[in-house]
Amino acid sequence: MASKYLMVFLLIFLVGSMGGYLLEVLFRRFFSAKKWVNPGFMEGPWLPLYGFGILAMLSLCWMFYVLLPDSIPLFNPAGGMFGREEPCGATAWDLIPICCIWASLILLEFLAGVIFVKGFHVRLWDYTNMRGNVLGVICPVFSLIWLIVDILYYYVAGPLIYDMFEAMFHYLFEGGAGGDAVNFLFLFFMGGAYGIFLYDLVRSLGLFGKARALARESGIEARYEAIRRKAKAIYAGKKAEILSYIPETARKRDEERRRKGKEELGKLEKALRRLILIDPEKKGSSGNYDKDGRPLHED
Repeated sequence: MASKYLMVFLLIFLVGSMGGYLLEVLFRRFFSAKKWVNPGFMEGPWLPLYGFGILAMLSLCWMFYVLLPDSIPLFNPAGGMFGREEPCGATAWDLIPICCIWASLILLEFLAGVIFVKGFHVRLWDYTNMRGNVLGVICPVFSLIWLIVDILYYYVAGPLIYDMFEAMFHYLFEGGAGGDAVNFLFLFFMGGAYGIFLYDLVRSLGLFGKARALARESGIEARYEAIRRKAKAIYAGKKAEILSYIPETARKRDEERRRKGKEELGKLEKALRRLILIDPEKKGSSGNYDKDGRPLHED
């Protein structure tokens, strides 16, 4: 039974790592670095920090639901979560698991950040310009974001992830849809995914610098830049063609609305930057990446 639970935990870790990678790529493209970057230490589409995070949240919830007596009600919207059959709405007792999960997420981010900065000389995220930061790896603003993530997980995603856990267990080990042969086939493909994951991990330990040199020597970087310039030119041409069909007066009104909207957003952004940043003039964290979109290796 322990080995079965381990297999399901490994599957959830893989799903969480890949989902976290997608979230980080989108966040850094539109909010942080303002360009497409690979935010992780590894080359592949996974961030183990998120995999460990989702396992920590699931495991801590499991621990509290099992260890706390039934007289202490915990959120259980449909009943049946972690062996508690009685449905229960939100209560003040929920603060116990919520606060512990929040502390675990902050601790996980801190330990991961310190390990990479001190051990591998790589700063995968950079909070050095955030007020109240500790070693540039945790800060009050992102700790508050983790609290929001924690609450959303506990009240929204947690029950769904628990259902997903049970469905995975049933499918893998209790003759789910397709029968045992399909289950073994799924385990085989999961093993293959982990083989790629481990290969990527070992390779990535000495990858920084080598990847940049390889990209330059093979001409990948030059080809990428040529494709990017061509795509931008095509986009600009199509945009100009579409705009040519819009009446001049309507175009001017739209441009004026956009200008005023940008001014208002600019004022709000400046106010927020003065509130949370040490140096409000410092723009984003784009300097934390090389030309290939990889985190800089601090020699």
